[in-house]
Amino acid sequence: MTPRLFAIALLPFILTACSTVQNLPLMPGGDREDAAEATSDNIALHGWRIVGDDILVVRVPSNGCTQKTDLTVNVRERSREFRVTIGRVREDYCRALVPNGVEIPFGFEELGARPGANVTVTNPILQD
Repeated sequence: MTPRLFAIALLPFILTACSTVQNLPLMPGGDREDAAEATSDNIALHGWRIVGDDILVVRVPSNGCTQKTDLTVNVRERSREFRVTIGRVREDYCRALVPNGVEIPFGFEELGARPGANVTVTNPILQD
C-alpha cells in the first residue's frame, strides 16, 4: 500500500477522534450536564469582528471540538452600547491542531441588540 493510500485509509479514524472524546460520559468535555462546569467567565480570544450590521464573530481558542454551546455570553447594555464578554463552560480536550482557534458567530438578536447597534467585546485578546 502506498503512503498516500495509507493516509487516506486512516483519515476517517483520525477525524472521529474529537467526536469520540466529546461524547465520553464523566470525562472532562463530555456530554453530561455535571461535567459542564464553568471554568472561566472571561476567556482570552484570538480576536473578534462585526459582519454586516447584525453578526458578531469571535475567534476563540480551540483544540478542535469547541462549539457555540461550550461558551457563555454575558451582555451589558450601557448608554446604547452593548458590551459582550465571552466565557467557557466546557473545556475542549480534543487534540487537533487549531493554532488560530475557531470562529463562532452570534447574531445581534441573540445578544439582545438591534441591527446596527454599537457592540464591543471586553475579553482580552491573545498576542499571536
